Amino acid sequence: MPQTTLKTVPPAARIGLAGADTDFAPSDDDLLNSGEPELMRGPLRRWLARSDHADATYVYEAWLKGGGEPELVRESLLGWLADNAAAEKASFVYSAWLKTAGEPELVRDALGAWFELHGDDPGASHLYQGWLLAGGELQAFSGPICDWLAAHTNDDEGQACYLYSAWLEHGGEPALVERSLERWLAAHARNEEEVGPVCASWLRAGGAPLLVAEPAARWLSAHAQSERASFLYAAWLDSGGDRELLRTLIERWLSAHGDSVGATHVCAAWLRAGGEPEPLRASLAQWLQASAGTKSANFLYQSWLRAGGEPEPLRASLAGWLEANAAAKSASFLYEAWLKAGGEPELVRDAIGVWLAEHGGVAPGVVYVYEAWFNAGGDPELLREPIREWLTANATKRSAGFVFQEWLKSGGERAVVRDSLQRWARVHGKSPSARYVRQAWLDAGGSAAPAEGE
Repeated sequence: MPQTTLKTVPPAARIGLAGADTDFAPSDDDLLNSGEPELMRGPLRRWLARSDHADATYVYEAWLKGGGEPELVRESLLGWLADNAAAEKASFVYSAWLKTAGEPELVRDALGAWFELHGDDPGASHLYQGWLLAGGELQAFSGPICDWLAAHTNDDEGQACYLYSAWLEHGGEPALVERSLERWLAAHARNEEEVGPVCASWLRAGGAPLLVAEPAARWLSAHAQSERASFLYAAWLDSGGDRELLRTLIERWLSAHGDSVGATHVCAAWLRAGGEPEPLRASLAQWLQASAGTKSANFLYQSWLRAGGEPEPLRASLAGWLEANAAAKSASFLYEAWLKAGGEPELVRDAIGVWLAEHGGVAPGVVYVYEAWFNAGGDPELLREPIREWLTANATKRSAGFVFQEWLKSGGERAVVRDSLQRWARVHGKSPSARYVRQAWLDAGGSAAPAEGE
């Protein structure tokens, strides 16, 4: 192959041609530039063994971006940073490490030195974002981040929006950026593309809806029917914003995107905000056809039921969801919601059994499932062993009194709870709730006070 033609072939492909009717032999640079760790590892080791680490920024960046294991360059990189922490070119190394290594603390001190010299530069926003997205401690650079945002409210390069979102989405306090964000929103009043995501991040972080109400309205005037508007609708509703302001927009949006993943979040947020189920009925049917089996469906099922939606529209899709997700940790909340909404116990009976087998009868919050099951008229036999397990661990707690009552009122055998009830009565026998427990015991056919046995 002529050399001029070979140069037009991507590095990895050129390397593959070596030895195949060509006199081309890949250099270490070619191998490092291949983007394939297996081809890069040999040249990298040779480079690391040298005392002169020329082109260090290029080598570290190429290895990390290519998916090579960070551990191989860890010590070498630390040594290089000891002499070059504040060098402008080190930004490429920091960026690659933060995006790939999963160990932001390794470069924290060096990065701090870099920020002291370059922290106000427009390009510093990329490293601030990288630090936050990599899980770096928020407080480590909160001051420089807030200072950068305050100094770049006009932000002609369009980077502030991403840093605002990263700050707010990773636990940054809204009050620390409120003034700079207000100025930034005013300066970008006509730039709807950037404004919408920032407004949503502000709301999700607990910022006051009033600050972004007008910018969000402008953004929605241009993007109300866009599929990505879902994040702003959901954030507004979850933040306590007036749902009536968005009622018509959301109804129109759902008519177009009712089967989308975003519809899950919009519908659930509407219901959590106290919205009535009726406006969602048509889109719910559309969504159930497309997304009923997804894990996130759990949240919409719960929201619908807790908002007063009837169980019937969910029956068929819920049965399918339970086949795949019965043991999911969060499924217990769905069982409770279904039963409290009047759903028949039989639909979730087997699923509850699977869940209890996985998480045990003393799992946190399990008593709410017990209560809902009994109140719905469920067969106590399903809960015999889980109740016995729970009482073994919790018999003397005051809350056990409600478990005794529900078990006995549902027709459960007295023998299952007799010993635990006697233990409870010795501790709480004179409490106001004790008379209700005694009455439940007597109504179930017990012939003596619980503390005395039968």
